[in-house]
Amino acid sequence: MLIELFILLFICHFLCDFTPLSTAWMLKAKQAGKPLLPILAHAGMHAGTMFIVLLFFTNLLIAFKLGCFQLLTHFIIDVWKGRMNNWFPIFRDSTKKLYWIIFGFDQFLHQLVIVLMASYLF
Repeated sequence: MLIELFILLFICHFLCDFTPLSTAWMLKAKQAGKPLLPILAHAGMHAGTMFIVLLFFTNLLIAFKLGCFQLLTHFIIDVWKGRMNNWFPIFRDSTKKLYWIIFGFDQFLHQLVIVLMASYLF
């Protein structure tokens, strides 16, 4: 069951980050690290989809707690990455290696949160 949970949570992450579910409104805010409301809406979408998946693996209270954990951590990571883009404009240039390092680290942090969520259950 652990593998199924990982796969489903990774699918949630993919759908919420790399498909039209991430609207231009959210993406623009994520890129700059502000305004916070679109980033919060984006993090809420992640938390909501993962909450639904988690309901198949645990009870309502634990799914809610883990959904809140996802909301908070996703929001903080995305605000941080957007602010880094503002502080260091080289991080916005996809032709530069630093862009990909920051992008990879951002994705690593999101995946680490998923691992922590799943490990809480098993």
